[in-house]
Amino acid sequence: MPNIVTIIAPLDPANVETCRHYLRANAEPAPDFAHGRLACQPLFAFDAVATLHFCSFVILEAEAGFGPRLVFEATFDGPRADVLRALLRAAPQGFHEAFRHCVGYPAAGMATPDLVQEYLVRHDVGADTYFCGYPGRSAAQVKDENAIHSGVVTFLSDRYRAAQQLPGRIAGFLDVIRTEFVRADPQRRWAADAPKLPWEVTSRTAVAIAAGLALVALACGLGAIVAALVPSLRPWALYEIITRSIDVAGRQGADVVDAIAAALPWIGPFIEALRPALPNLAGVTVIWAVVRIAELVLSSLTRDPRDQSFSLSVPLQIAVILRSALLLFMAGSVLVVIITGMEQRPVDPARSALAATATALVALAGMALVLLVLQHFADSLKLAVALTPFKARRERLRRAALDAIRYLMVLTCAIGLLVAARQTPLALSHAVADNLRALFAIGFVAMIYAVLGILAAYAVGVAVFLWIRVSEVRDTGTFAHADGLIARAQINARKYTREEGGTNVYQNHLASLTYVKPGVLRRSLVWLALHAVNLLARFWFNRGELGGIPTILSARWVLIDNGRRLLFLDNFGGSWESYLNEFIDLAAVKGLNAIWCNTFVHAAGQRFGFPPTRFFFWRGAQAEQPFKAYVRQSQVETLVWYSAFPTLSVVNVNANTSLRQSLSQDLTASEIDGVFQRL
Repeated sequence: MPNIVTIIAPLDPANVETCRHYLRANAEPAPDFAHGRLACQPLFAFDAVATLHFCSFVILEAEAGFGPRLVFEATFDGPRADVLRALLRAAPQGFHEAFRHCVGYPAAGMATPDLVQEYLVRHDVGADTYFCGYPGRSAAQVKDENAIHSGVVTFLSDRYRAAQQLPGRIAGFLDVIRTEFVRADPQRRWAADAPKLPWEVTSRTAVAIAAGLALVALACGLGAIVAALVPSLRPWALYEIITRSIDVAGRQGADVVDAIAAALPWIGPFIEALRPALPNLAGVTVIWAVVRIAELVLSSLTRDPRDQSFSLSVPLQIAVILRSALLLFMAGSVLVVIITGMEQRPVDPARSALAATATALVALAGMALVLLVLQHFADSLKLAVALTPFKARRERLRRAALDAIRYLMVLTCAIGLLVAARQTPLALSHAVADNLRALFAIGFVAMIYAVLGILAAYAVGVAVFLWIRVSEVRDTGTFAHADGLIARAQINARKYTREEGGTNVYQNHLASLTYVKPGVLRRSLVWLALHAVNLLARFWFNRGELGGIPTILSARWVLIDNGRRLLFLDNFGGSWESYLNEFIDLAAVKGLNAIWCNTFVHAAGQRFGFPPTRFFFWRGAQAEQPFKAYVRQSQVETLVWYSAFPTLSVVNVNANTSLRQSLSQDLTASEIDGVFQRL
């Protein structure tokens, strides 16, 4: 993972304009995209620092209660001390002239470089949240892997133009690249070694499973506390309530099954095999169907899925939890019936073990056949929207049908196992059966505690979100609506001449400064949101996307001035408009709202709030024009920006690494085809 510094030094108010003019005139690199680089000026030779990915200079203006600040941020490889030392060697006069306007800068300047480095370290505030779109890749690796990509394309193109013999199969192309392009040149042989990625990336699934198990354990602990405080919620008390409810729901279903058995005598033996578990199976099915229909009704109350706010999301999520718990209960009940039926089973002398085993295998084969048919229908429902998405109502029905098929698959497994277990000649001893039933009892208790814990957490969450909602309503009277910022677009034009003027064709830089709303609640919420995003960015969103956004190369959020202001510094690919549209349209909008709904900006003597959210996560940035106007108002002019690879997007960087990985792996034909498509 690249390292970062965020150096924020107080500027002498009398020297702000002098510092600004100096940086504009002497530090901004010139585009040289024909050679895939930014040409640095002599006083700021950023390109002489091989470990540097990005860097920028920004000045924060003086405002009420805050003096001016000079901000230098950098993303780099290796220790902080090494890169600062390298920067001061590469641009000694430049850094001296920039920072000598700051309060407390060493009077001796670069005559004592160690003191200058200590000054920079002392003003490094790091970041509260950091995201990298290509973790584990050094600046040199990014450039080298891009050179391999370009070389492979040129190699294949030249071979084709020269009408040389081409391989007859697709795998042969990859073999030619490995032998004639990579291994034939000593300077390219390194590319045949698989790149090493951080453990957070390679162990992403394991970390997610561990986090899930930890949350389940936490829910069980909370549920045990709730059960201890409320005796009627203890597991076996609830077991009586659950079985009674399922029995009531299952009687009618059992009667229907008996009627079917009377009409079709040939299925009588199968019904007898299901008899002990029939009430549970029928009862769980009825309750599951009722819960799923209730979900369907609730989800139909809104036409736009993005408007499914807190009042709808909570009951829908609880319904999913209850449906999952029902499935687990049914599975456990079926296992108990199977165990009990196999306990010390008497031997039928009139029936051979071979015949019984054959019957059990036939039952399992029938189960497998039904599962294949159901899987076919499930795949058809998934593919139905592959080319043409359905409208909202039809999409809800499709999802409900898909859930019903999945439930039928679980039910088929239960029925198949019950029938097969009834026919098999295998038997269990009392000791083994008792141990298995004890395991089921432990699992049932854990499930009850987990569900209780989750519901208790939801109850606490509802109270917190209601408190947040009250705060949101109060804010509408305290802060002006972001609509009022739309007319200021021309006033803010200077802040974005960089991207509008085409200085950065492939990549852009965004600096944003907002104020954190006063109060313990708001400061706590922004702190929690930043640290939650930081964890997700490190352990889950570490494969090129942040909440579905595939254009962020490097971004950081920094709470400054004792948590009273929030500084956002971002290196992204593409245009400013398309970048913000991704925030609006993708899942990242909830994280965006969670952070910036706690902030406001100053304009024309007023305080303008972030576009109003509902219950923290909803609405907010989905109001497109007010959101973009808010970002423009918060934007700070980037005086200087440097990228070591300014023509590459996150997709390019990760595709280049993927190509290199393919050179050291055995791939299937479809995987090889994917490699060439990415070329």
